[in-house]
Amino acid sequence: MLRNVFVATLLLFIVGCTSPQSDQLTQQQKDQIKLEIKAACDSMVAIWNRADTSRYMQYYADSPDWVCFNLDGSRSDYQALKKSWLDAANSIIDYKWTTTHQDFAFISKDVVICAWEGNSAMIGRQSGKQLTFDPIAYTAVFKKIAGRWQVVYSHTSATSVTEKADKK
Repeated sequence: MLRNVFVATLLLFIVGCTSPQSDQLTQQQKDQIKLEIKAACDSMVAIWNRADTSRYMQYYADSPDWVCFNLDGSRSDYQALKKSWLDAANSIIDYKWTTTHQDFAFISKDVVICAWEGNSAMIGRQSGKQLTFDPIAYTAVFKKIAGRWQVVYSHTSATSVTEKADKK
């Protein structure tokens, strides 16, 4: 009996002292996640640059928790952002985003913050003027949902310069 109590106590001690499996990501896991999110980011930029309105929102999670902070400091939910992107696509002739730097912060294996630096320029359809953002920063929180990386939070910051567009 004393032996059983001793063995049970020893087992509890061993289990209690054993550290739980680490939630830390290995460098290989981080590199793989970076590749996956970078591919999503590159696709998002290509969609923006083509003004492909049919695919604008595919990387954004349609969730009640989703929020976006816009250039002007306003806040948008998913539906408001979707409408503003469609309105913007109809009001510009040309758009070009160039990424100059990206940083990644790993919150967990399913949540990653990606911060982009770059510049962008667009030409207004009615005014013909070029609006340039240089620098521009875009921060997105990506969450892996149903096997896909989707943005659940975003924040854009920039200052703008308006210039007369070249007439060709």
